Amino acid sequence: MVLIRPARPGELGPLPALLSRAVEHMNASGNPQWGPDYPTPAHYLADAARGELYLALTAEGAIAGAACLNTAEAPEYAPLPWTAPGPAMVVHRMVVDPCCQRQGVGSALFAYAEALARRRGLSSLRVDTYSLNAPMLSLLSGRGFRQVGTVHFDREGRPLGFLCFEKRLSPDGENGKISAL
Repeated sequence: MVLIRPARPGELGPLPALLSRAVEHMNASGNPQWGPDYPTPAHYLADAARGELYLALTAEGAIAGAACLNTAEAPEYAPLPWTAPGPAMVVHRMVVDPCCQRQGVGSALFAYAEALARRRGLSSLRVDTYSLNAPMLSLLSGRGFRQVGTVHFDREGRPLGFLCFEKRLSPDGENGKISAL
């Protein structure tokens, strides 16, 4: 069982080591999406300071993953053919500890993001990922996201595009009820 909740002040101590493990794992798997330049622990600290960082916790209370959830979109998103109007919930910097991968952490973070978006009256969820991030591409496919285009960020060592995805949300959730937060 994974619990998702907003990050609390002073509990991010384990996050830099988790991030380091995740970046090393991604790079060893042939996915250079992340590196020493992005994301950094400072990104997550800033997310937390804005109240936009959400943690995935194990039953024992250990941090298994994290994601920034907000409505801020990269300028590169502007020309894409999004299907849902207005602002959307955007998932940024989702990280799952390699030792917790394939245990439902990513799915739990996305389910939480969907419920939060519905609660805020938003009609879609948006995310991008590097074209070589096979685990995230599989997760997005399994959660009903649709690719809407590709963007390029000015990040050294990442010549391929970042694929952009959208999931339209029904106002009442898939099962007719809004998930409890």
